[in-house]
Amino acid sequence: MARGGVFCVEGQWHRDLNERGSVLPTLDLLERLGRIRYIHKDAATRDELFYFVDRWLLKQYADHRVGFFAMHGEPSRLCLTDWDSVELSDVAERMAGRCEGRRLYFGSCSVLRASDATLREFLDITGAALICGFTREVDWVESAAFETVLLDVLANGQRHNAAEVRMRSAHWAPLAAYLGFRVIYANGRAWRPPARPRLPEQVTAQRAAGRPR
Repeated sequence: MARGGVFCVEGQWHRDLNERGSVLPTLDLLERLGRIRYIHKDAATRDELFYFVDRWLLKQYADHRVGFFAMHGEPSRLCLTDWDSVELSDVAERMAGRCEGRRLYFGSCSVLRASDATLREFLDITGAALICGFTREVDWVESAAFETVLLDVLANGQRHNAAEVRMRSAHWAPLAAYLGFRVIYANGRAWRPPARPRLPEQVTAQRAAGRPR
């Protein structure tokens, strides 16, 4: 079977230019294991993001059906840098009618905490098969571990709900719930794992001191 294709556009995580945090190690790992092929581009501005999205949606990249948006986030918004952000509605308009069969993953804090109406409108406008991501702030290492499985399933699963099937398993559901993972499908159906248990206050404080997306 041909390996699934992933297109990733990554925002600028850090103010300090010496910082080297990136999702590239995760993509490299999956490619070296023979699980995916990938294209990775960096974007620091709205225009750069839209340029690469336009290129990705050309017919020649149709086999890269997974779009991975790796950047900071807020509900309904992608944050490319500390001062440059893009509303999901603007991304939807840019992609309008060009995402048939594509699966979009927002590897960003809290973006999927947008309202159901906002997310369903995004799917209606773009024509994408699904969007998924997180409803809360997530730790870098924990989300990276999650992505090694999620990207593989999104890229290679034959059915659009393949990621849901994997993430509702007894093995992965606790982490999916802890990260606030959520999926919305083009038919309007939504899925998320059962609510995660509360963490002790001390552990919660330690998490807050980590590096969120």
